[in-house]
Amino acid sequence: MKRGKPSPLLEDVAICATMGWTHDELNAQPAGFVERLGFYLETLANERSREEQRLEDELRRLTRRR
Repeated sequence: MKRGKPSPLLEDVAICATMGWTHDELNAQPAGFVERLGFYLETLANERSREEQRLEDELRRLTRRR
């Protein structure tokens, strides 16, 4: 794993789990579509992670006020 990118197998598993596909169904998709889908899902995960961090920081800030 270089530069924090998952191995292709882990990425395939993550896409299948998210989309509810089997590995055969994933392999039936056009390569360009799967690549764009991977980027899209990674972007969503990053957004969710940033929002979770923001909410945790806000909660910490609010609990320190008390």
